[in-house]
Amino acid sequence: MHFHTQVLQRHNGVRQSQTQPAFNFRGGSIGNFFFAGARIFFGSLPAAIFLFSKVAGIPSGSRVVPAVLTEDRLVLGAELKDGTRIRGQFNISHPRPKLLSNDTKDTAQNENEHRQVIKKSSSEVASLHASPIQRISYLLNDPSWKKNNQQHTQSLDGSNIQQQQQWSSRNEITPEPNPQVLDAISNANCIVYGCGSLFTSVLPSLVLDGVGLAISSRYVYKVLLLNGWHDCETSWVETSNDEDGSKQVVKQMNANSIVQAVINALGQDGIHSNDDEDDNGSTITTDYITHIFYPIGTEIDIDEESLLNLGIEVRGIESIPANTCSEGSRSGGQSHHIVYDTKCLVDALLSLTAV
Repeated sequence: MHFHTQVLQRHNGVRQSQTQPAFNFRGGSIGNFFFAGARIFFGSLPAAIFLFSKVAGIPSGSRVVPAVLTEDRLVLGAELKDGTRIRGQFNISHPRPKLLSNDTKDTAQNENEHRQVIKKSSSEVASLHASPIQRISYLLNDPSWKKNNQQHTQSLDGSNIQQQQQWSSRNEITPEPNPQVLDAISNANCIVYGCGSLFTSVLPSLVLDGVGLAISSRYVYKVLLLNGWHDCETSWVETSNDEDGSKQVVKQMNANSIVQAVINALGQDGIHSNDDEDDNGSTITTDYITHIFYPIGTEIDIDEESLLNLGIEVRGIESIPANTCSEGSRSGGQSHHIVYDTKCLVDALLSLTAV
């Protein structure tokens, strides 16, 4: 009912307040809308999970535990390697088109069109950050931020768009993890880092205080699942200058850099000391990741020899075309993209725990 009301308000042009700005529902996931509406209706995240589990028919033996127990709105922030800081999950995973000088008149979508057409899976230069993402963090939720921290700048087509200014370290917060998460980790016989957007889906649960220590202290297999293709979070564009002039080159994270991003996130809780390092002063990788599984045919570059030197076992899993399953299609997968064959993946994970 709440979701239905919001859609009608949007459709009928009802003016939204500063704290409740209009939201574009186009291209969204019905499952996400259902879940978000249930949370708002009940005022409880666990209650929303329970209802969704029943409606979706999730097996009774499965547990879905929220990483953070709060009814407050959480905001993600990202820091790029060049020092740029970005506020908001959408802005992190859906970069705005590159901003050029006044004399550039190339055709491009304005900001509203950009929100409708750019997908996470896009690898077009115009939809990528200008530097790789370095880290992710949680920020203080301030409803007046957008109003108080906007500056006008010029887009590719010469029109003015508003762009939020960068956040600072004083905006960062450290939410407490749900105690049930730490309990689940302490009782797990295998820990799996799932597929999804690395910096907005996977790492936010890992940067919470205590999660890194909880994982590193468990002597079980710890499996990192690589995606079948890159998205806007693991790709960026760099400008290089040569004798033919300047040109833009798309760069992408490889398996080693993804491993490093996971380890960095798990170490952000500040609990680790020099005792958690090997004789060379580096973090013991296998405290956090012992195995990497990847769908055969993945776009991600994998240097198996270097990963093996870190103590990580790499295993390819049978795959299927992404556009032949609902999850692959919903994630923006094309006919040339691949995803895991679900049965083969489950069998591979079970084989680890059976040893």
